[in-house]
Amino acid sequence: MRLTLLFVFSLAVATAASAQQSPPQQAWTTRFDEAWKHRDQPAAMKEIGALLKAQVVSDPNSFETNWRLAQVYIWNANAASGDQQADLGLAGWEAGDKAILAKPDDVRGHYLAGTGLGLYSEGIGILQALTKGLEGKFRQRIQASLRIDKDYLDGAPQVVWGRYFYKLPWPKRNIGDSIKVLRAAVQGHPTNLRAKLYLADSLLEDEKGAEAKKLMQEVMDAPAGEDQPEAKRVKDQAKKWLSEH
Repeated sequence: MRLTLLFVFSLAVATAASAQQSPPQQAWTTRFDEAWKHRDQPAAMKEIGALLKAQVVSDPNSFETNWRLAQVYIWNANAASGDQQADLGLAGWEAGDKAILAKPDDVRGHYLAGTGLGLYSEGIGILQALTKGLEGKFRQRIQASLRIDKDYLDGAPQVVWGRYFYKLPWPKRNIGDSIKVLRAAVQGHPTNLRAKLYLADSLLEDEKGAEAKKLMQEVMDAPAGEDQPEAKRVKDQAKKWLSEH
């Protein structure tokens, strides 16, 4: 119930006309996946919210419900900060863990739970997260996703793993490992713009500013690809980065 309410309030998509029973699984998942391609548009996000609201009520423990629910929370957490990021990241982590329980051999639950946990940690502060003992839980989930399918979602588990080494505070921080992991991700997945964005951050920290700027310009010049909302978000971040460096 807490997840349902958080989803409704955080996305402002609840509708009084939501059906009491969910549509057949194939129908609702197809509609969700089509709307997801346009999730930066209010109408699409409204449909996503209505579909998931019905599913959380009718099938709250299913894999199909929870990995998609986690995906939405994480999309929104990635654009938030502070308490809002923590709340959304936590909800994504919890939904991802429920997806793991429903289908433990699928990469999506592990990847999304780990990513949500990471965003929750950023929201509350990495030092506090370390004090809470969350590092081991994060590593467990992301490493599981790497073992199952490191190339999922254009190398997304590798990207999160590489970013982890960058985000850690001293003395745990390891820019060398971040660059190593993210270079491999970019090499294997040259269309992953977020991998290039994060690699540029790590290169800048390693005093490789020229290479970092070149990568950021590559992000700006790249075609949007299949996931246009993600590309737009990353390009906006790259534009801001270039204006500051």
